[in-house]
Amino acid sequence: MCDCVECEQMMQPYLDRTLNEGERREAEEHLAECEWCSNRYRFETELRQYVRVAYSEAMPPALKQKLAALRTPLF
Repeated sequence: MCDCVECEQMMQPYLDRTLNEGERREAEEHLAECEWCSNRYRFETELRQYVRVAYSEAMPPALKQKLAALRTPLF
């Protein structure tokens, strides 16, 4: 069974589904036992969902204009 530090290091690869079978099983066992890491996993999952939704929504033209007006020239 992994500890919280290991679980934290495995979190993104776990969410990306890039862990091997043994690592995945280790992460899942830890998440089932550790409330802290389980809450962290839920947060990361919800954050990814939020980003997916935000990315898929078009930016209103008025907001684009406001952001463009805030740009400062590099030179």
